Amino acid sequence: MQLNSQRLKIIPLELQHFKLLLSGVDKMEKALNLNPSDSGLNEHTLSAMRWLYGQAENDKENYLFYTNWQIILKSENISIGSACFKGIPDNTGTVEIGYGIDEKFRCKGYMTEAVKEILKWALAKNEIKCVTAETEKDNIASHKVMIKNGMILFKETDSTYFWKTK
Repeated sequence: MQLNSQRLKIIPLELQHFKLLLSGVDKMEKALNLNPSDSGLNEHTLSAMRWLYGQAENDKENYLFYTNWQIILKSENISIGSACFKGIPDNTGTVEIGYGIDEKFRCKGYMTEAVKEILKWALAKNEIKCVTAETEKDNIASHKVMIKNGMILFKETDSTYFWKTK
């Protein structure tokens, strides 16, 4: 399975590729025949990915809600970032997304484009009624991604904003 936009393809990693990602982005890229991105995962992201991988491994039926969705720039066949759901939809049909993009690919509309496709996929599923996301208050670019995708601010803490689909 893969999602496509004009410039991107978004691939939910199969468990074998997700496992490779945890041992090095380059290993996952090689297995998917992608050009090397020379990027890696920071410790915070790696820790989150390890937890998600464990969940995906234990709930193979719902692995799409735990796996990493690799965002690939079609023109260069290179991974530029990723997105994920933070678990299966809750009892209200709400699911949370997270995402990140390599610094050299920021401010080009790629993440807005990727999130649009992921939201479209998620909201087409009967069990999903709402998608949420959390952004740091100082991450203006991420706020723009949310706004451009029609998400609305519904809650805040001292350091973060919470967004949801309408």
